[in-house]
Amino acid sequence: MRLVHRFIVLLCVTLLAPSASAQYTRDKAGNAKIDEAINQHYLVTDFDKAEGVLLGTINACGDKCSPATIARAWMYVGIVRGSGKGDQAGAKEAFSSALAVDPNVKLDEALATPDTKASFESAGGAGVVSAPPAVAATPDDDEPAVAGSMTCTPQVSTVQTRMPIPVSCVSDEDATQMELRYKEFGGTDWKTLKMRKAGDDFRVEIPCAATELAGTLQFYVRAKDAAGDNVDNYGTKRSPIQIQLQNEPTDSPPAFPGEAPPARCEGEVICPPDFPGCKDETSTAGARGGKDWGAGCNNSVECKSGLLCLDGSCQTAPSCTIDEDCPAGVCIAGTCDIPADEAEATAGGPYKKNWVGVHVAQDFAFIQGTNVCTIDSQLTNSFACYVDNPDTQARDAPYPPIASSPDPITNGEQPGDPYPGTGIALGSIVATTRVMLSYDRAFIRNLSGGVRLGYAFRGGPPSVTGTKFLPIHAEARFTYWFVRPPFSDGFFKPYAHMGGGLAQVDAKKELLGIYDCSTIDDTTRFFRCINGDEGYDPTADNQVRQVDVDAWKKAGQGFVTAGLGTILSFGSVGVQINVNGMYMLPSSAPVIQPSLGMVLGF
Repeated sequence: MRLVHRFIVLLCVTLLAPSASAQYTRDKAGNAKIDEAINQHYLVTDFDKAEGVLLGTINACGDKCSPATIARAWMYVGIVRGSGKGDQAGAKEAFSSALAVDPNVKLDEALATPDTKASFESAGGAGVVSAPPAVAATPDDDEPAVAGSMTCTPQVSTVQTRMPIPVSCVSDEDATQMELRYKEFGGTDWKTLKMRKAGDDFRVEIPCAATELAGTLQFYVRAKDAAGDNVDNYGTKRSPIQIQLQNEPTDSPPAFPGEAPPARCEGEVICPPDFPGCKDETSTAGARGGKDWGAGCNNSVECKSGLLCLDGSCQTAPSCTIDEDCPAGVCIAGTCDIPADEAEATAGGPYKKNWVGVHVAQDFAFIQGTNVCTIDSQLTNSFACYVDNPDTQARDAPYPPIASSPDPITNGEQPGDPYPGTGIALGSIVATTRVMLSYDRAFIRNLSGGVRLGYAFRGGPPSVTGTKFLPIHAEARFTYWFVRPPFSDGFFKPYAHMGGGLAQVDAKKELLGIYDCSTIDDTTRFFRCINGDEGYDPTADNQVRQVDVDAWKKAGQGFVTAGLGTILSFGSVGVQINVNGMYMLPSSAPVIQPSLGMVLGF
């Protein structure tokens, strides 16, 4: 019976007493963020960022981190304030907070200035984290008795974080096996990897789990013979090979001899979902692209989660406390990220940077003029008048006709000018129609440039000087996208554009019943007719006839333009609605040119 009671008591203690590891679930994440603050921000003198990450870690820890972890974070806040910012009063306050949580907290002597050490002691601290005592160089079971002659690659001093490190070794000794032992930054134990034989080499990869954090990775290699005795080595436990893990290394990526470097690993989430810098399925950040650290990019949507597009490449997203801390995106859970609506809208990947299209455009010209069919007006105002009266005249004959009055030309008057008053009031005229091909290329997310090439129809006859209609349309334009570029996300893509090019717009206005003075055979009445003298009535002159004339306004052959439009996007295909506001030069006239087209992105 007593044995049963003991079993029940033991069972209750086991079930009800939570273990330290279960109680402090954020210790690993907290210490990782502390290491990030010191190794990635403090050591590059970004003291404000380092302090922000440390304070954010303390707040996020709550009661889920052990006193030792929280005290360590406060201790490093004191280091940042005292050694980094020279604020000894703030350092003492942070040290007091650390000692209040854990009286046994030790000061990091390597980073503490003399003044900071004094602040720690005045706050009541008594210990420092110092270098381990020197160990006599006496060989033991873990050390080779002699210096090794082994040759290994890579021989680099820096490697990018989250990169596997291929190690290949060759020995002149009679080695039958090799092993690599490593210790990651912040680690306490040496881990062993068995190397495989590959020709004359022994090879192994140090895994990404050992290269997650920026800092110093240590390793050494031992070779053994068939009897299991150490016969060669590369580095030793007391003097290991050291590689600095950095976000932006100076050396090329390591690789096995004759092979390409391995791919970089994705960042491992080692902290709870609500911890600063962590993401989970409920995170406010949406779907992201597949580009890894260092890859070229145009926007952050192209980069993997945890990275932002900075200066044209995917970079590690910085920590933050407010949106203003972020060079791109917004502050989400302590880390800069892009908003959910922007990321989720682009879940299909980066936007397409090229698109081609075919368009149909209709020109509407705004014209006006006075006495438009006189020779002088046709020469100076870019009008061309042609008779359009098939009952009495040859169709499309120039007006006025070349035939003149019976007497020689006098007073500088041109023969055959009509009776004055033939004018056109300001208004829009349906003008030329054109078909165009287009190509556009995105320079950055909201700016693109492109060209339109096409052919115009419904142009008029030659001008009075004999210049023929120019049917070619050539246009260059720059476009600013108000929301996002075509075929990236969303349906409605409004934009504004400006540009210029080469084109001609011909607009025809029918002028009915012009009084034709060229048929008068009396010189006096002829000049009274073309001059519109007071008292002269062309309707009473039986030699004056009326003709119907087409007056063509010939505008161009160059232009500048600005306008608005939108693309209605359906995947990689879209409908483009565009309105050009054109001003024709040197023969001037304002023109509105709406167009409708189909575009394809790739």
